[in-house]
Amino acid sequence: MDNVILWTGLALLIALLTYLNQKQLYSPKVKRAYLELRELTEKVRMERSEASDLYRWEAELTELENHPNELNKLDAEIRFHHAFLLYLERHYPSDPRIIGLKQAAAYQKDMVLGIKIKDYKSN
Repeated sequence: MDNVILWTGLALLIALLTYLNQKQLYSPKVKRAYLELRELTEKVRMERSEASDLYRWEAELTELENHPNELNKLDAEIRFHHAFLLYLERHYPSDPRIIGLKQAAAYQKDMVLGIKIKDYKSN
């Protein structure tokens, strides 16, 4: 009988962890960074960005850099690095970050974890 209780408890624990993983419980700072970056990316794509948005970009990017997996997920979803590059080119063309951002925007990741998988069949 004890075995049944232990196995049932283990199954319930796995189910709970799976549910929490699917729920994606983020801190309020990460949620705010997600929303802000989505909004800023949309503004750049609609050509409604303003030079005064730089502080918002930097603050939210700094917050998500503390969560690299979330940063990669969001970038794969909305390609905000490319949008930030366009923003800087429009409003701050002499910004020294533009060169690094061009390289980052051109480098598409194949996975959320940020690993580039080489295609060995093409050679």
